[in-house]
Amino acid sequence: MSTNKHYFLEQSSVLNSMLFLERFTFYGLQTFTYSYLISEAMNLYGDDATELLLTFSSALLFARVFGGLMVDFLFGNKLSIVVSCALQILGIGLFMQKQLGLFYLGMFVFILGQSLFSPAILKSIGLLYTERKHKLDGALSINLFATNLGVFLAPLAFYYLGLSSTFQFGFISCIICLLIIAGLSFLIKKVDSGSESHATSLDSNNRINEIIFLSILGLFLYWLFERLLTRSMDNFNYSGFRSGSVNRLLSLIPSLIPIAGYLIFGIIWNRFKFSPLLKVAIGFGAATISIFAAIMTMASSQTDNPAFMTSFIALNFIGEIMLFPTLMSFILQFSPRKFMATFSGLALSAFGFLSFYIGNKLFDNIGDGNYRIMTLVAGAGFFFCMLVALILFLLTKKKDASHNHLDEF
Repeated sequence: MSTNKHYFLEQSSVLNSMLFLERFTFYGLQTFTYSYLISEAMNLYGDDATELLLTFSSALLFARVFGGLMVDFLFGNKLSIVVSCALQILGIGLFMQKQLGLFYLGMFVFILGQSLFSPAILKSIGLLYTERKHKLDGALSINLFATNLGVFLAPLAFYYLGLSSTFQFGFISCIICLLIIAGLSFLIKKVDSGSESHATSLDSNNRINEIIFLSILGLFLYWLFERLLTRSMDNFNYSGFRSGSVNRLLSLIPSLIPIAGYLIFGIIWNRFKFSPLLKVAIGFGAATISIFAAIMTMASSQTDNPAFMTSFIALNFIGEIMLFPTLMSFILQFSPRKFMATFSGLALSAFGFLSFYIGNKLFDNIGDGNYRIMTLVAGAGFFFCMLVALILFLLTKKKDASHNHLDEF
């Protein structure tokens, strides 16, 4: 591994830049794709266009399982990024042909490209911090800052800079961003495998499988209950947070909290060491407390006081920042190198697709019109997970480090 003292800063900056540009491209594409589908170019009905885009999003989330396998066993992390960009560019090129059949083919190609990107980036991060595991939580938090910044800026840039003034120009803007990402991928340096500390085998005699499984399960459960809570809160958001609000700055609060929070906590995790299991317990605890703010918001919805909704968003974010980077860090730290992208893709699909699908099904069958019931169900789920994480933390804290894989944290 490079001895350059700026090595980690340089490499993490490259990865963060690629994450920012990829999310900027994807959400920029979203700003005008619906309009493109219902325009004279494609001539779809509004409901058909909405259903098509929902199917596209679901397939995209699910496909990351296969993307992780291809990264590990076919392309490798660096080449996967280049192939991902090439496939997405080809998909966008097919979108531009103004034929519905080619648009469907473009969706398949674009999804295939997208499925490679996130597992490849996560594997690159995991490899980069192989010898600095204690810094991985902070690195993933900064990655999420870059991701959220791209999500936040894309609609603003495409609207105010006129990047989608015509559909053709919008598609070309996305292609340019993908070309830049492909170019940046050549700046990723190969990590020396000679000192690999990930040479752990997936056998039944160690606890690697248990840690990875519990981490994926924790992510799934958090986002499942979070989905139930979000659906329950959809009709109770403080009106000042909605687009068209008189106070523009106030309406940006839901977007600015995660952007600022991920940056701040990324710096904190880099500077100070905390027990990951304690962070997980605190994260689920904060999510549990957010239930009270949610119930208060329901009781006083559409008032001129945004305090309850702001508290709900802030507490929700604390739960997310404690949980997501920590559990993803567990997966990357304990996955053998040859399975790192596979487990990352599995985790992304578990909380990205499966939790959303099951959460929506549960809400549609039980929670529609019973917002308080679903809110309490989510709170009970958060509370149960918090107790489990806290018990695990207390148990492992008492054991000798030489007999427990988790104690090194």
